[in-house]
Amino acid sequence: MHAPDNPAGASPEPTPADRGGPQEASYEGALETVGRVLAWYNEQILKERRAPVPDEDRLERLQAERQACAADKRALEDAGPEEVSRIAADYDARFRELTGQ
Repeated sequence: MHAPDNPAGASPEPTPADRGGPQEASYEGALETVGRVLAWYNEQILKERRAPVPDEDRLERLQAERQACAADKRALEDAGPEEVSRIAADYDARFRELTGQ
C-alpha cells in the first residue's frame, strides 16, 4: 500500500534534476571531459609501454599527468559550480590540444 501523498511509482527521493538542475549537467559534462583526457593518457601510456624501446621520460610525464587528471576527477565530487565549470573548461581545452581537434 502507498501513501496518498506519494502516488504509485513516484520516488520520494529527489532526482538528480531536482537536486542540481544545470549544475548537475555541468558536473556530468566535466566528469565526461576529464574521463576523455584520462582515456587519452591511458592509451598513450599503453602505446609507450608497448614500444620496442619505450621512452621512460615520456612515460613518467604521461603517468604524472594521468595522476593529476585522476585527482581532478576526484575533486569534482566536492566542487562547487564555479570549480566544476573551471575544470570542465580546462579539460576541454586540454583534450583539444592533445588530440589536435
